[in-house]
Amino acid sequence: MQLLYMVTVFLIRCYKRVEYGILRLIGPLILPIVIKKLDQVGITINKGGPCDIKNRNFMTSQDTVYIRAINEGILGFGESYMDGDWDAEDIPAVFYKIFANDAPILRMFMNPWNRFLYYMQFSFFNLQTKQRVYDVAKIHYDLGNEFFENMLDSTMNYTCGYFKDTDNLEKAQLAKMDFVAAKLGIKQGMTVLDIGCGFGGMARHLAINYGATVTAVTISKEQATFAQQACRGLPVTVKVMDYRDVSGTYDRVVSLGDLEHIGPANYGTFFKTVSRCLKEDGLCLIHCMGNYHDVMPHQEPFSAKYVFPGACLPYYTEVMGSLQNLFLIEDWHNFGNDYNLTSVAWRDNFIRNWPKLQQLDKIKYDDRFYRMWTFYLGVAIALYKARKIQLWQIVLSKHGVVGGYRSVR
Repeated sequence: MQLLYMVTVFLIRCYKRVEYGILRLIGPLILPIVIKKLDQVGITINKGGPCDIKNRNFMTSQDTVYIRAINEGILGFGESYMDGDWDAEDIPAVFYKIFANDAPILRMFMNPWNRFLYYMQFSFFNLQTKQRVYDVAKIHYDLGNEFFENMLDSTMNYTCGYFKDTDNLEKAQLAKMDFVAAKLGIKQGMTVLDIGCGFGGMARHLAINYGATVTAVTISKEQATFAQQACRGLPVTVKVMDYRDVSGTYDRVVSLGDLEHIGPANYGTFFKTVSRCLKEDGLCLIHCMGNYHDVMPHQEPFSAKYVFPGACLPYYTEVMGSLQNLFLIEDWHNFGNDYNLTSVAWRDNFIRNWPKLQQLDKIKYDDRFYRMWTFYLGVAIALYKARKIQLWQIVLSKHGVVGGYRSVR
């Protein structure tokens, strides 16, 4: 299957190169239409303003920017930005206008044929096997803890905060952790399994503030090292481990931002593992990004290539299908716009602390790296603000809470 996948990706790339050549030939015919349609949703070209796309050289880069966007979607936009072909004062606002208004350049790319190619590249094959699962750790989570320390807040939470009563990132992350504890009814002496523990923020919070004993697992050695240091002296055990290898039974299971790395072919295995590890009267909370309609693909090539290889945002129907005969859904909460606010704060932190990162390693943290992350986070802000991607917290029980489950908001 690995060889077949590699051949499939190679053929898709070959096709895309041919398509790009054809689009360049007919570019003079379609580019004026594309530019006019962008202008209709408030995106201008070389005219000034927050939502103005400034081409470095309009005569030579218009095909580089817009033809690449038609050819490769966000990947084409992103790579041309990383190459320095264009700039914008407010990238999140530019892409919000594209996503919120379903701009023609987006509809041109998300045609049935490209959606089929997306399916073959990101959904048809199981890209989250046990052999491949550590790829995302090597490429992303092991970038270096100093990078994340300069982007996140002091709690080192790398998932969506809860901004109900605050506009401060750290307070929102603390509120999110208390929110999770309240939904799960965490009490002194409970045992908790934290699947995809990240830098250990949740495990540490539950141990200090709720008296829980936590077993936390991650696929990242860098994250595990940080978490072990952060949780030193606490009843927290941190392990570098794939979720499929977890053992033991626990009062509660929590998973923040991990389902996105499981993949549709493995949802059944994941939830069976959770069921095996959860006591009969226990509760589980899944906190994850997700899709609500098939217009948005499982994965987007820019993120897959540069940020989260193998990641896959679940559709709600896939999650529900995988829960059948295993769990009862006690609560399903969507606060996707809070990920917009979280991403804004991360992007602001990254930009503000960029000089510090460059002082640490100018070769690693070069201009291309900077443009890649400001673009990626800018698009993420737009997707959440336009409500194209959701953020779910799902509370599960095996047999239903006796007397009924009362959630909190």
